[in-house]
Amino acid sequence: MRCPECGHEVPPPLLLCPACGAHVEQTQPVKKHLLRARREKRSLEETVPVVVPTPQPETPSARPTLWRRARVVLLALLAFLCLVTLSIAVAGYSGLHQGEVDRLERRLALADEHYRRGLERLDSGEYLLAIAEFEYCLQLNPDHPLAAQGIAEAQVRMALIPTPTSQAVVDITGELFANGTAAYEAEDWETAARLLSQLRAFAPDYEREAVEEMLFQSLRNQGLALLEEDRFEEGIFYLDQAQMIRSLDANDLLELELANRYIAALSYWNLDWDRCIQRFEELYRIYPGYKDVFSRLYQANVLYGDAWFEQGEMCPAAVQYARALELVSNEEVQQKWAHATELCAIATPTPVPPITGTLPISGTIIVPNFTGGRLAYSAYDAQTGVYDVYAILPGGELVRMVSGADQPCWQWGTDRLAYRNRLAGTLAFVQPGGQAVTLPAGAGGAWPSFSPDGSRYAYAAPDSTRVWYVYIARTDGAGEPVRHALGWGPIWGPNGLLAWTGCESVDTDCGIFVDNPDDGQAPVRLTASIDDSGIHWSPGGDWIVYMSDQGGSWDLYLLGVNGGVQPLTADENIDGLPAWSPDGSAIAFLSYRNSRWGIYLIQPDGSNLRQMIDLGPEMPAWWNQRLSWAP
Repeated sequence: MRCPECGHEVPPPLLLCPACGAHVEQTQPVKKHLLRARREKRSLEETVPVVVPTPQPETPSARPTLWRRARVVLLALLAFLCLVTLSIAVAGYSGLHQGEVDRLERRLALADEHYRRGLERLDSGEYLLAIAEFEYCLQLNPDHPLAAQGIAEAQVRMALIPTPTSQAVVDITGELFANGTAAYEAEDWETAARLLSQLRAFAPDYEREAVEEMLFQSLRNQGLALLEEDRFEEGIFYLDQAQMIRSLDANDLLELELANRYIAALSYWNLDWDRCIQRFEELYRIYPGYKDVFSRLYQANVLYGDAWFEQGEMCPAAVQYARALELVSNEEVQQKWAHATELCAIATPTPVPPITGTLPISGTIIVPNFTGGRLAYSAYDAQTGVYDVYAILPGGELVRMVSGADQPCWQWGTDRLAYRNRLAGTLAFVQPGGQAVTLPAGAGGAWPSFSPDGSRYAYAAPDSTRVWYVYIARTDGAGEPVRHALGWGPIWGPNGLLAWTGCESVDTDCGIFVDNPDDGQAPVRLTASIDDSGIHWSPGGDWIVYMSDQGGSWDLYLLGVNGGVQPLTADENIDGLPAWSPDGSAIAFLSYRNSRWGIYLIQPDGSNLRQMIDLGPEMPAWWNQRLSWAP
């Protein structure tokens, strides 16, 4: 077939033109997210109305009456006040929305740049490096329309050439090291971090000390540079990766802490003004001159006062205006405060709850007959760039349990919910309406899971060499956590057995392990793949449902504790993170279908598939999340 772009002959089974990189079957679709963000930006700029005075008809009288003059002046004054109020509100929202649009544009542009590099590697015959570029593109933009095809193309081309010799592997390793070192010496921290990370994954023992030192410094420097540019999510990502190699110094940890606090405060903007103001006040006390914290705090108080005013609650409105005036003396806010104070003095006080919002999930659908226990899951908020934990309670009520968190896990038969606090970098648990309690755990702790009686919890954490271990600790904090086994994703079953994905030794004899932590016997390995993960127990404890990509795509499988494996799903869609209902009648799972993520239900025999929750188009690092269903 011929390339539709340049006419070059493209031999099958290739999908990309070796001359220009164009796809031979379809053209690249428009980046929907970027166009939608730009349309929203233009729409926002066009929403501010222009008030045009209504022309007054001429009258034959020589002098207008006094009351007509007063009416004209009053109408002009009201129009002016409406325009000023609308301008302030639009300006506040526009600043926040513009920042979100800019961050999305930068991320999509960076993904496109790595896709372009992948095409260059593909054209030059560097197929392994091309795959690395395409995979990094998908990390930045999971919905990139052509990166997955680039990976497939590179794999096809690799299959058409002779099997590489050990010398070819050495050449690739040496090239990565040389290019990474050159980028490091040129202080191109992003490129150095990317190349050295690829080298570390490709050949972990190659020049280990030199590679780790350059990689740490590259990740650290790139992270700090991104924070300086207010690209908080990306900067935190790089600094977190650096911390996995070795600890940051006190100054760097302060920058990381400030960035995390800023994002935490911003995540409540226009959703929960009480918490938003509280978080910005805390950050202002720690570091008054950090970024735009001062102006954010002032603006939040004004907007909170406006929200109260619009609801006719003048007394709390006056309080918020007064707090704003303590920060900045502003004539307009002074007038708002005076007006609200005057109306408050003559109003009958009534108790009112705080103004809070709910984080929207586009197209949420709840199964009407959902009454079986409580299902907790993580939902990604593209506006804040963080996950939040939600729960469906008996009767189908949907509530947000905690913000900036993921990997929820109920204690069986109780209302205690453990989770990973992404903003604070800790593990914690919470009860509906109660305060969060931090669980003692090592750095990088993940996947918390209560024992059936709640006295202990299991979790996983990496050591300094990025090897993951399962730990067991007491919920009351007594004693030190005890290292139990190599592995990650631990989940305690209702019968007291603990399951996890791991290996008997590093990278060998891997799969799903099951163990009774109290009988002194060695764990039993039930499967044979390191990709068997996302474990959840059946209510009776005799079956495990899990996900694996051994069939070429992520599907669900049923595993008998006493032996036997059978597939539950088998199609081209992504199916993962299963959770068994408390009555055993259904299994919930995460799935990517028709370019959107959602939570689906299926019977244990593979029948009656139906959608329950629509989670939208983005779920970054979905495989690290968790669903939890308990009575």
